[in-house]
Amino acid sequence: MRLVPKQKILEILNDSRLELTGFHFSDEMIRQFQEFCALLLKWNKKINLVSEEDAASIMGKHVYDSLQYLRWLDSGCRALDIGSGAGFPGVPIKILQPDLELTVMDSQRKRCNFLREVIRRLGLKKICVVDGRAEDFSSPSGLKGQFDRVLFRGFGSLEACLTIGCPFLKPGGRIILQKSPDEIADFPENCPQNVRIVETRSVSGFYGRDSLMMVIEKCST
Repeated sequence: MRLVPKQKILEILNDSRLELTGFHFSDEMIRQFQEFCALLLKWNKKINLVSEEDAASIMGKHVYDSLQYLRWLDSGCRALDIGSGAGFPGVPIKILQPDLELTVMDSQRKRCNFLREVIRRLGLKKICVVDGRAEDFSSPSGLKGQFDRVLFRGFGSLEACLTIGCPFLKPGGRIILQKSPDEIADFPENCPQNVRIVETRSVSGFYGRDSLMMVIEKCST
């Protein structure tokens, strides 16, 4: 299968709107992006992971959007990607921040098998896959209160993201999510009492579509 050209990957990574000026894009990272897109297209024929049918479009839409999250992620923090699906936003983030401790979670076993294959083929470290519904792991005996960041992309309503994501956070931990502006029209009026908005930021996709990034903190009390 034809790999996405290195030049195309660098065009996306060097897009000034992503503000990735502090990152060094190594040859290994380029290889990982190429391998990731190739694997995604291969598996997409069997389990329908994305609607795009070429690697350049996957880079321009899904990878680019995933890299918007990097503004709020420190390399040493522990993050949980809920509803990761085809690996977004978690896998592109992990490629550029190899020291990030990342857990990717999805309710469908086939998608989790894909994610495990990605981890193996890309040689990613400090990353694990959790197979199951988030609600089943938010009890004290599961993964409750263990993460600095919880990430959502294309996962339900804002209310659902807060309800499902908050139990996984440490006090002071933050949910980072991407929504269209119309999805948050009633926020913060309906904001739960145990969270506060840290930042909202309008961002533009690689192909020009605007969306809103939100950072919401779980209060200590």
